[in-house]
Amino acid sequence: MDSLSSRSWLYIILLLIPVFTFGAYVWANAMNVPYNDDEALLFTINYIHGHGSGLFKSLIQQHNDHRIFFSRLAGVVIDFLYGKINFRTMIIFGYINLILVGHSFYLIYRSFGKNLLLFLPVSIVLFSPIVYCTQLWSITAFEQTLSIAFSLYCLYFLQPEKRKTWLWAIPLAVAATLANLDGVSVIPIALFWLITQRRVRESWIFGVFSVIYCYLFFVNFRFSSASQFPHISQFVRIVFSGFVALSGSIVKVLSDSHGYVMAIALGGIILLTYCAFTAIKYFNLIRKTNWVYSISLTEICFFKVLACVLMIAMGRSGDNPESILSIRFQIYSASIFIMFYLFVLNNLKAERFQYMLFFVFLFGTLTLNLLAYVKYQDAVIVHNDELKVDAFNYPAHNFFIHQYPGVPDPKAVFYTCYDFPEYLKKDWVSRWGIALRNQGQELKATFKSQILTKPAGFTDSIYPIINFEIGNLPSLVPRRNVYLALFNRENSLKPVLVALRPPNSGWINKVLKSTSAPHSLTATFPSKIPGGFYDIALCWTINNVPDSKIVIRNFKLEN
Repeated sequence: MDSLSSRSWLYIILLLIPVFTFGAYVWANAMNVPYNDDEALLFTINYIHGHGSGLFKSLIQQHNDHRIFFSRLAGVVIDFLYGKINFRTMIIFGYINLILVGHSFYLIYRSFGKNLLLFLPVSIVLFSPIVYCTQLWSITAFEQTLSIAFSLYCLYFLQPEKRKTWLWAIPLAVAATLANLDGVSVIPIALFWLITQRRVRESWIFGVFSVIYCYLFFVNFRFSSASQFPHISQFVRIVFSGFVALSGSIVKVLSDSHGYVMAIALGGIILLTYCAFTAIKYFNLIRKTNWVYSISLTEICFFKVLACVLMIAMGRSGDNPESILSIRFQIYSASIFIMFYLFVLNNLKAERFQYMLFFVFLFGTLTLNLLAYVKYQDAVIVHNDELKVDAFNYPAHNFFIHQYPGVPDPKAVFYTCYDFPEYLKKDWVSRWGIALRNQGQELKATFKSQILTKPAGFTDSIYPIINFEIGNLPSLVPRRNVYLALFNRENSLKPVLVALRPPNSGWINKVLKSTSAPHSLTATFPSKIPGGFYDIALCWTINNVPDSKIVIRNFKLEN
């Protein structure tokens, strides 16, 4: 008994290591700067401050194609506690939502398995930078993540063994729909599962609730401009290919250039395996004289996550096909991969086959976890650098450089419930400017500037898109946390800062490349900067000591 207890504690520790490791990652990288759709939270808080009443209406009103009740509620609570909204706090508390998803997967596993060790691949793949975009963005951590968690909890309470507490499924279904639109899919799936269980009374109750609630949910519902659908002749093909690709899109961690083809291949394997096990089960049952087709918790939860993916494929059917692999959807990619593992594990009755599957997935999830930490490191750094310079540029110039290319920037009054933090200290910026005036020689590097025509990520921009490339940089210029400062020659007190990014050379080259070799940095951004003549410098700090090098003087920026 003591040996068994010690082994169980060892398994628990192994399961919790990824939870605490990725939790520390989120803690270190969470930023208190609003990012794009976070404007919805600021709008809600401003509305509540201005009206006093109408709190519930402001929490459930539509945002794009969703009702984001929990995102808004979290923002309102933080504003009430702090007196200002704090997006870093919201991101950190949003990590609890990811833990809820992990717990829901654990409940699914415990419905058929008892060995904690076999659950280890789930913890490794879920708590990793694979889902960084969802968890480091305050609003999505309370949308997509909670939608999955509440949906799975809802189905958990509809198990035949949970008849005494099945009514909990109703508020959980409501919660799923108020987290993200794809949560709506849990309602027909839950009703279908009750009917297949021949639970007549519960089916009627849930069915009446479903009709009434869906009517109320979709009253005055409207599709936003974000949802554009192709012609009906192409709709089925596009949705199907997007559905298959998103089902296997976890392999995007391995390659961006071949990610779509690899995702299609893995998605096909996952879906064909699902169909094969379902068909085998059906034909085995049909041979029996008296048979009842039953659906396990694992099967229905797998079906539910697939339904989420189908809804996303439909919503993105009007976009570029590869947009389905957007990094913000990788919480669904991880969930599909996890449910596929649990589904196959549940269908393998022989213990030796279960352990064979476990070791395959253990190796695969460890590889994906470690690669994600390497691959997305630069992406997270650049994203945070962009938010840091936005936190400087808006108070200084009333515009963002790295946000809102398709619409004008919000007015300053919009941010009365929020204080921009000083990530880039005024003393640093001042000393960068002083060093610029004292430098006579330009940095020996190449500098290229061009106007791009609707590049990826800026297709709806109302501003010209500028691309700067500074190449052949010496080793004295750091590769990360370097900013481009544009000092207007007429007023050099407050430069415009731009975040820089290293070239996308792939994670393998990044690991193998020598840090002493010449490197290059690029910046692509909407030109909101007033036209004129600028001195452009590279600026950075090392151990809180500012340093800078002039790149080019008297550069004419046209706007």
